[in-house]
Amino acid sequence: MSLPKKPRAICLCGCGRQVTRPMYRFFSNQCQQNYEYQEYIRRWKDGLEFGSKGAFGQVSCHIKRYLREKYNEKCSSCGWSKRHPLTGKTPLEVDHVNGDASDNREENLRLLCSNCHSLTPNFRALNKGNGRPNRRQTPA
Repeated sequence: MSLPKKPRAICLCGCGRQVTRPMYRFFSNQCQQNYEYQEYIRRWKDGLEFGSKGAFGQVSCHIKRYLREKYNEKCSSCGWSKRHPLTGKTPLEVDHVNGDASDNREENLRLLCSNCHSLTPNFRALNKGNGRPNRRQTPA
């Protein structure tokens, strides 16, 4: 006589599918990546994540993806949305409104095309010495 099988768990990502094995938590790798993305964005909005990666504090890929979805792959200033013929992506850049690259709050980030981004007052160190207190030099 065999033991009755345990009911399968439901995927944690919210897709509603049953996982293939009892020890699994996700239906597929895609489900796991979607769950990790959703959790990262939730934690970032709650202030538990800084939103940066690497030694130079670049904006994380999850936040870039979130902004692309939020603005529908369009420049938030002019609405430009032409796609690159090889990659199929719209070449957009993340702009920090206040000029502080370490401030990755949602209200401080926007998606701009390279033309609109170059016209901002804090583009490529035009605000040198104003946005980053850790880079300011004190007089000796």
